[in-house]
This record gives sequence, C-alpha cells and structure tokens, in this order.
Amino acid sequence: MEPGIFQSAAQPGGGSEIESPTAAPAESEQAASVLAQVKQRRRRPRGRRPPGWTRWVAKQAGRSRSFLTHSVPIWMMFHREELISYVASLMFLALTALLMALWVLPPDAGERLFGIIVTRAEPTTEDVEILTIEEIVQPEKIRELDANSNMKQLISDLDDGLTSLEITDLADRDFTLELDPTDSDMELLYRKGEFGGRSKAGRQAAVKRYGGTVESEQAVNAGLVWLQSIQQSDGSWHFARVGPEAAAGRFSRTEVGATSLALLCFLGAGHTHANDGPYRETVEKGLSYIGSQAEIVQGTADLRGQYEGNAGMYVQGLATICISEAHALDRQNKDLEKLTDMAVNFIEKAQDPVGGGWRYQPRDSPGDTSVVGWQVMALQSARAGRIRVSSSVLRNARLFLRSAQADTDGSQYKYIPDRGGAKDSMTAVALLCRMYLGWGRDFEPLKKGVHYLASRGPSPSDMYYNYYATQVLHHWGDELWDQWNLKMRTRLVTTQVREGPAAGSWRPTDGHGQTGGQLYQTALSVLTLEVYYRHLPIYQRLEQGSTDSTVTD
Repeated sequence: MEPGIFQSAAQPGGGSEIESPTAAPAESEQAASVLAQVKQRRRRPRGRRPPGWTRWVAKQAGRSRSFLTHSVPIWMMFHREELISYVASLMFLALTALLMALWVLPPDAGERLFGIIVTRAEPTTEDVEILTIEEIVQPEKIRELDANSNMKQLISDLDDGLTSLEITDLADRDFTLELDPTDSDMELLYRKGEFGGRSKAGRQAAVKRYGGTVESEQAVNAGLVWLQSIQQSDGSWHFARVGPEAAAGRFSRTEVGATSLALLCFLGAGHTHANDGPYRETVEKGLSYIGSQAEIVQGTADLRGQYEGNAGMYVQGLATICISEAHALDRQNKDLEKLTDMAVNFIEKAQDPVGGGWRYQPRDSPGDTSVVGWQVMALQSARAGRIRVSSSVLRNARLFLRSAQADTDGSQYKYIPDRGGAKDSMTAVALLCRMYLGWGRDFEPLKKGVHYLASRGPSPSDMYYNYYATQVLHHWGDELWDQWNLKMRTRLVTTQVREGPAAGSWRPTDGHGQTGGQLYQTALSVLTLEVYYRHLPIYQRLEQGSTDSTVTD
C-alpha cells in the first residue's frame, strides 16, 4: 500500500517521532467528529439576551450594597455626634407633644390614651363596667333627648350613686303621677346588675313597676328610722335592746346576727357606707362592727362572733349576705372584697361533704333546708359582686335540695331529708334557692311549686315564710305576684306600729319573733316591703326571643 500524503518516512537513527501510516484513518475520523460538533453548534438557535434594564438594576444594586456596607458606616463614624443630637431632639419633641395632648384632651380620653401607651394588656370584661350609660344616652342638655319623663329622671340619676330616695310626705313624691316606667326605663336598671333597683331613680321605677306604693315606701322609711334609733354606740344591734315599748328577744348575745339583719334593711334600700345620705354613718359603723368580730383562720373569715343556741351558721349566712351586698354596692373597697371572699371560703368549707347541706355547726350532717337557704343566698350575693364561688359547692347544694324534696319532682320540700313531711316555709326557701341555682321559669316542678305557694297565700303570723315566699312570687311575676303582693303589702302597711317610741316597727308574731324580738320582726317586714327593688326579678326578659335556661339538679 502506498503511503498517504500525511505520512512521512522514518528517519534513520531515530531522533524524532515518526507517525505511523496506520493512524491516519483514526485521526481523520476524530477531526470529522469535531467538525460535525462545530457545525451542530452553529446550527443551534441563539438564546435571547436579558433586557438592558435588568442589567441596570443589577448594577445599581451592586452600587447600593457597596454604599451601605462601606460608605454609610464610614460616614456615620465621622458624624456620630450630630446623629445622637438629632435623635435626642426628636425624642424630646415627641414626648412634649404627647404631654400637651394629654393636657388638652378631656379627662376620660386622656386616661384611655395613657392606658394604651403604658400597657400592652388587653382590657378584660372583669375590669370594665357592664354599662356606662352616660356615654351612650346622655345628651349635652336633657331636653334634647326624645324620652319620657321617667327616662330623663333615670338618666339624670345615673351619677348620683346608690343613695336611697327619701319619701316622707305623700305630696312630695306621688308615684302614680310621677312615674310610669317603660321597658326601656327598666332595661337601664337591669344593665346595672342584680342590684340595679337600689339607685334613687331605680327605686322609684321598680316600686311603680312591681307593685309598691307611696304607703309601702313610707313604711320602709319609718322602719329604717326606728332601726337607726336602737343602734348601739359600738355600731351593733342587739336582739334584747330594742328601746321602750318594743318586745325584746330572748337572745342576750348574737350581736353579729342582729347587726346583719338590721344592716340588710339599709342596704336593701340603697343606703351605703360610700354615699352621702341620712344613714351613711349608721351603715359604716355597722359594717365596722361586723368586721371587728371576724375571726380569720387559714384564709377563711368566721363571722359568727358570740352566739347562742343553734344560731351559728345562720349568723354566718346573714353576715356574709350583708358584707357581700356592701361590697357589690362599693366595688372599689378592697377590704370589703377580701373579707367577703374569706367569708365565702368559710361557708364553702363548712358544707357537709356527704349530703351537700349546712346546719348549725360547720360540716354538720345532715343539713337542713332553713340553714341551707341563708348560705345559698350568701353565695348568690357574693356572685353578684363578682366574688368567685366554687361550682362544686353549688352543685352539692343542688344535691341536698334534691334529697330534701317531699315529692318526686321537687315542688315541695322538707326541713331535713328523710324526716317528716313538706313544710310551707321550707318549700318557699328551697324554691327560691332553686331559682338562683338554675331552674328556669318554664320548668314544670318550679311552676307547680309556685302555684302551690300562691294558693296558700301570705301567712297572718309566719313572717319567716312570708319573707321567702314573697321573693319567690316576685321573681315569678304575672297575676300570681299581683294577687300575693296586694295581700302582703296591705297586711304589712296596716300592722306597722304608728305611734310611740316603737313607731315604725312591727310586733313579733311567730316563734322566731319570740327569740329575735321586735328587731327580727321589723327587719323581715322591711326587707319584704323592699322586695320591689332589693333584687330585680330573675326571669325578667327585656329582649325578644330570650329563653330560660334550666338546670334540673
């Protein structure tokens, strides 16, 4: 085979590399492959170049990064004194502007602004009043409000506190001419809570709406005057020290119980230690006396003091109701709040752990319906002032009431479970407890029990029964209440002592009256005549479509 043109002959003596003729085809193939790849690359479509603005942005970003990481720190280092001066001046000017704003804003707006600035905590419903009426309906001038005279009087009374209305002359305050409250008027009271009827205008409106009269209010005020006249110098009341021409009770001690009964009458009419009025000092001294008798043990307040017979837990319940109402009417008083909380703790720990009731001594078993009634009312009054009450204690109280039923459904009740039969007074006590513990108005056993009490009517002698049954019928309402109220109100107004040193009191008529004397009978009579406003009716419904919740046990 002839050598190809790319091959050279070997040189003799070998000093240079001489390619072999047999390698020519392989190199030729490699070269062809490279050429093919080059041609293929040339045939590929060329990609689009990025727009010019993106290259400009990238270029500016690079310049900015260089400026921020190199130029700015160097500039700040050389001008740091001027920067500190500028920042300090800005902060001073901002603080000055804030102080000037707080100075010129209205007080309430300034307080809200200050609260927003100094705290990050969200306001809770516990820290906010349920309703600030004056911010919602109070116009600059009362005549600009399109409302009737009742609404105007309620609005104008909102800033007066919980002072009571004095009615000393029928010509001075004729309810039938002055007030005819509407649902809107009453709604203002309900928004203030369970004790909303104890304000001055609230008392007037509630008296008219729920069946009171000028005569019934005059009887209340006369009773308060007599009670004030027999208060002792240390602020207490005494069952056996009731002044001339009045029947003394057999108890020679038990002053905390007597003091609590008397004070409840003043508090029930809206007279408190915190508002100016004719009985401010009377209430203040009475509350101080109860506090002085408290025995604080392991976070509980034993308010029984010195007592006689089986009165111990009765006194605890009465005194707790008293300080609970005083606290609910003066929520800012931290001493009353603390004392109420500890008194509630005592009641909770005194509950019978087996049967769920209360009796004469702490943890007595079995409980009795009468003592249970005062403890449940004490716990309810504490709850009205937003004092915590154990749900298990309330649940166990329901279990006791179930055990004290005299029938299968719970419309009538015994004094002690598994002993004797139904008693009217215990039925009244238990049904009132059932109302506060969750029985709805549409619950059949409650309806049956209320109709039973209404059929019995007020007692001519048993004031204890009348006191509880009147509250039950008041909460129930409708024509049953109207019929009951007419009889009860007439009897109390006509039997009050009108002349002599004991004027304004009521003479004892039942067995408890013999023990507690004229003070006991007068206190329950006054409280019964205060029923129109002392507690607003549980089942009052001011909005369409509301329903009663029912707790069966």
